[in-house]
Amino acid sequence: MAQNTVFGQVVKLIPRTQFESFVNKHEGDHGVRSLDCWTWFGALLFGQLTGHDSIRSIERVFAKNDSKIKKLGFNAVCKSTLADANKSRPLEILENTFSYLLRKAQQLAPKNSFRFNGHISVLDSSSISLSLKLMPWSQQTRTVGGVKLHAAIDLAGDLPEVIVLEPARIQDLRVARKEFKFKKGTTVIFDKGYSDFEWFRDLNDAGVFFVTRLKTSIKFKVAKSRVTDRTRGHICDQEIYFNGPVAKRKMRSKTKLRRISYRDPDTGKKLIFLTNRFDLATQTICDLYKARWKVELFFKTLKQNLKIKKFLGNSFHAVKAQIWVALIAYLMVQIWRFMLKTRISIPDAMAVIGTLILLKEPLKRLLGSMPRKTRHPPDKQLMLPI
Repeated sequence: MAQNTVFGQVVKLIPRTQFESFVNKHEGDHGVRSLDCWTWFGALLFGQLTGHDSIRSIERVFAKNDSKIKKLGFNAVCKSTLADANKSRPLEILENTFSYLLRKAQQLAPKNSFRFNGHISVLDSSSISLSLKLMPWSQQTRTVGGVKLHAAIDLAGDLPEVIVLEPARIQDLRVARKEFKFKKGTTVIFDKGYSDFEWFRDLNDAGVFFVTRLKTSIKFKVAKSRVTDRTRGHICDQEIYFNGPVAKRKMRSKTKLRRISYRDPDTGKKLIFLTNRFDLATQTICDLYKARWKVELFFKTLKQNLKIKKFLGNSFHAVKAQIWVALIAYLMVQIWRFMLKTRISIPDAMAVIGTLILLKEPLKRLLGSMPRKTRHPPDKQLMLPI
């Protein structure tokens, strides 16, 4: 049966009735004659999972009336109608689908590897280069165009819990202050690109903790110094407050923060961290910032394994639709990894699904842990007399 194909098992994570509720809510199929939203979504998802980067190649698969595709509820796809759908279908349908899968993934995600209570979120952005000639709306400089993916990643399960898509010319800090609202008690990790006195003040007032790097140009005064273990690279651990004129104007006077100077024993690189967490050990703060690489790994995985380099349309709407489906595909793979409790990496899981997508093979077998093989040493060679 079609439900036993790899594609069917992946699609089954989204109940058809649930998806149709999103379609009805945003009137996605209003006035539609041939290509319904379910087929539009299925075509884009198929392209993401298999690596098809042209509408024509997707059309060939969906136009053959293959029973494996048809029994999943997908209709035939025509190149022109798919192109039109990418320009006009409500993106809220995809956003709601993403949120639905995110909640499911969060319930299955493993716990934090850090031994302290509280939610950890890593904030960063990544640019996707676009052709300025084909997409003039994406202009970043006179010769460069692009769109920027802003993400807050849940450190526990590498899950993109908040996503914002904007043209690359819009500053990261502007997007963060407008779009990202963190719950009280959350610890947010971000780099120096988000360094701003008002941003620090807003997070502190909202009861949100942060760990970032301190710019060397910022003036401060030390209120208290803590004992540190220099053998572990902890140069100093201080309670400070900013005393520059700009800081005094934008932040409340003598708002205490914590400054940690750290030298990495492996690389010898010196890093200076800034945080409003006073309850954690010095090394824990350093380890938290080191964990920021996970958001970079997320962007790398997304770009290398999903189709967000070559787009099926030139409008901002079409680009956003394709990126949203790429994020949905990422969540689907993560959910299967969580359900199977497998150690297979995300790129390997995506490669397996994309290669065998129309085969009738259980994902439990394809994505399960490989059996361990006992390697025996070779027999000793015979010693022949000379």
